[in-house]
Amino acid sequence: RFVTVAMKEVIFHEPVFIGDLVSFYATTLKVGNTSITVHVDVEAERFGNKGEIVLVTSADLTFVAINEAREKVKIGR
Repeated sequence: RFVTVAMKEVIFHEPVFIGDLVSFYATTLKVGNTSITVHVDVEAERFGNKGEIVLVTSADLTFVAINEAREKVKIGR
């Protein structure tokens, strides 16, 4: 179990339209004792314009591992 504790600035550079195919690409940046930071890029392939792909947004997100009591726990590796 993980909860989101931080999300660095999210700026939408392009809109997403109905019918667009949206793809999320995530890369692990850092794994700590109880947290993990992931970079996510979001792209949209325009409906009706096959092959036109635009970067919609990107962000760094930090998650913390928790147990059933909502307490921080070490990440199992």
